[in-house]
Formats: sequence, C-alpha cells, structure tokens
Amino acid sequence: MTEEIRNKIPLKDKRKHLSDKFIKSLSFRGKTYSVGDDMVIGLRIFINKGGTKTFYYVNSAKEIKERIEYFPIINVTRARDEAKLIAAKVLEGHSASQIKRDRRTESTAAEIFKQYMDERVHPPQYSEGTVKKWISAYRSYFVVTTTDKVIQALWSKNKNASIADKKLSDLNMDNLKRFHRFIGSTCDSPISANTIIEMFRTVMEYAKDKGYIAINPVRFKVKELYEKKEDNRMLTKPQMDAAIEYLIVYDKRSKHPKLNLNYYKENNRSPVACTILGGALLQGRRYRSEWAKITYKQLSLTSKKLSLNQSKVGQKEYNLGRKVLKLSQALFGERYREDSPFNYQNDIRKDYVFPSKMFGRVNNAGKINDKPYVNNVRKTWMTMLKDLGFDHLPPYNVRHSFATNALSKTKNIATVGEMLGHSKKNGYKSTLRYARVLNEDVIEALDLIDGPEEETETKVVKLTK
Repeated sequence: MTEEIRNKIPLKDKRKHLSDKFIKSLSFRGKTYSVGDDMVIGLRIFINKGGTKTFYYVNSAKEIKERIEYFPIINVTRARDEAKLIAAKVLEGHSASQIKRDRRTESTAAEIFKQYMDERVHPPQYSEGTVKKWISAYRSYFVVTTTDKVIQALWSKNKNASIADKKLSDLNMDNLKRFHRFIGSTCDSPISANTIIEMFRTVMEYAKDKGYIAINPVRFKVKELYEKKEDNRMLTKPQMDAAIEYLIVYDKRSKHPKLNLNYYKENNRSPVACTILGGALLQGRRYRSEWAKITYKQLSLTSKKLSLNQSKVGQKEYNLGRKVLKLSQALFGERYREDSPFNYQNDIRKDYVFPSKMFGRVNNAGKINDKPYVNNVRKTWMTMLKDLGFDHLPPYNVRHSFATNALSKTKNIATVGEMLGHSKKNGYKSTLRYARVLNEDVIEALDLIDGPEEETETKVVKLTK
C-alpha cells in the first residue's frame, strides 16, 4: 500500500495526459514518485528510485494498487486498456486480493489457443485440412509436442522466443515480433510464420470478445510480415494440351467415352492419378480438395454439374465443360468395369470417383491410410514433367495454368472468376492476379470487347504502370 493511499491524498491535481514521449521525459529522483493519467482515472506511472518506470492501477478508496507492467514493455495505450479491465472488476465488487488472484490465474497464450480450437475449430466451419493445420501449429509452436527434431532443437536454443507460457496481459508487439521471426527461421517458407500469426490474431480477437483482454495485441503492419512471393509459373497452352494428351487417353474403339486401361498399363502409369491431374487441368479445380476427393453423388451427368460442399470458398456448384463431361462419363463407366482400378464394391471406396488402392494399408510413416480417395499424385506429376521435358513446377500450378490461359483467351475476368470460384463481392481480386501474370490490361480489353463491333479487333493491351 502506497503512502498516497494510506494518507488519502487527492490525486486529481497530479494527473497529466500520459504519452510515451512524456513518460520518457520523466526523470528519476532520489525517491519514488508517480503521475496519474487524465484519461483513465486510476492509471498511474510510478518512476521508481531504483531506475524503473511501472504502470499501476490505483484506487485509494478501495485500497487497491495493482501492478500492470513496466514501461516501455507496454505503451500507454495498452496500459490504459489494462487499467480499464481492472477498474471494471472493481466496479463489479472484486476485492484487491481477488483481482490479484484473477491475474495470477489468467490464461496463457497456449491455453487460450487450445480453448479457441476446442470451441471453434471443427467442421463444418473448418475443413478437415484446416483443422489439421491448426493442430500442427499448436503442437509445433505452443506446446511443442511435435516430432520434428529441427523445431525441437531450435526451441531449446531459443526459449525466450516462445509466447506459450505468457499471460494474456503480458503479450505485446515486442514478444510477438520475436515469436514471428523465430517461426520464420524454422519454416521451409517464412509465409507460414505469417499464417500462424494470423491464426493467433483470430484467437486473441476471440479472447477480446470473451472479455479476457480489452484490446487485441496482435497488430502487425504489412511491412512487418514476410513478403508473399507468388509462384506464377505455369504451363503454356501447347504444354497444357500435351499434358492432357499424356494424362487422359481414351479407347478409340468404344462408341462411348472409355479409358484405355491397356495404354496406362503398358506405359506404367496410374490411370487414377492421371485422370485426377488431367481433370484438374481441364477445369482449373484445386486438384486435391476440389477434384481428387469427390464422390459420385457430387458429379451429375444429367445436369452436367459438379457440386462441392466444402471447397476452399465454401459450397459451390460448377458447370462441366464438354471435355470434362466426356471424362466424367468415362469415369462413371470405370466404376463397374471388371479389373478396373476404379472398381471397388466391397468398402467405402465404391462411393469415390478416384479410389485409393492404399486405403486401409500401413503407409511409409507406419500409419494406416484412412483416406478412401487418392490424396497424393506428386509422383505421377513429376514423371509427366520429366517425360514431356517441361521445367519443374508444383502440381498446384495446374490451377494457375488453367486460369491464366482461360483469361488470356476470354479476356473476361468475371467469367473466369466464376469458373474458379473466386469471390464476386471483392471484385474478383484473386482473378486479377492472372491478368498481371499475363502482362495484359484485361479491363481495357473488356472495354474494347464491349465497344462497337469495328473496335473489337483482337489485340494485346499492355499494362500501364
């Protein structure tokens, strides 16, 4: 209990408008003194004779003096928010001992992350893949139960970078930036560090909504995050045509669309993996989440549509183009074809368009494969690139290839955006990236197309900088 509280000295005459600059200017004296804030009554900065400056919440009437944090570990704005939380508890009738006890039992960063996961991170709000990403982030950077030896070794050498055991009121941009830099040094891609920070920002917004904190401390500026470098490599139109011819081969003797299984067998290629990649190239679908895992119920030959219940952009329905429809007809035929790698009638794989022969088996990691559909086509993709003499690019770039070529041909952002499932609300911003890749001003091209007939002559319009 301070002398000011004991003597009930009026403090209002000693209030100043606290700012970081003002506090820095306060000099140390032979004895401790304090200055109150004129904006949040009860918030005081104590300039201690020992050489520290500390924020406290002081309520002389209730005989409460609660330490908030040292300056400049937190700034005035954060101190005001913390003082408001303590003041609210005082108004609710909490005693000094109760406030101290509550602050001692305050949740840590790891605990609130886990609480958010338990309450919010589950289907249908989050897809299976996203749930796994949250679990991985929690295990790797908050409780460190990861089996990754590299991350474990880095944590042991950089314990001060962890925020896992920090109380919510102790989190600030200094320790968050240190945490962010550490994650960036452990990841194959520093962009993963940005992702985890964004996850934690969401968690802290949840903590704010719950009333655990007054303000979200995660306030990164764009320049403080790792720069996102887009991989714009793609297949050209001739390369796409060659790839599709390599991946999708029909039996020309059949009157109806039918895969040439002998061709795949003779060339030692998986028809299932090939048709996943070929189908993705034909329509720009995300090859894994929007194509490889689909069921027959999602694929309608009658309405010529593909229904996606849990794609990255939510529930969507897409029209099937002529070539994709032909492939779909062939795949339906394979479902009951004798000795076909698509034919599984005795288990759950019968429902999936691209069934996995590894389902139920123990994989290289010693775990049982629980996915009834093919989840990894990387080997087939890499073999195709090598056989066709193409430069390396990841399988995901089949979507980039389709999108860029589609936009180059149609010059219609809205049409391509709808085909890809991009958001109309934000003006198809995701689609516009492909216009930049093309180095063409698609907006101007659209104006030309919409103009008089004599002005619609095809031409490439250069981007204006």
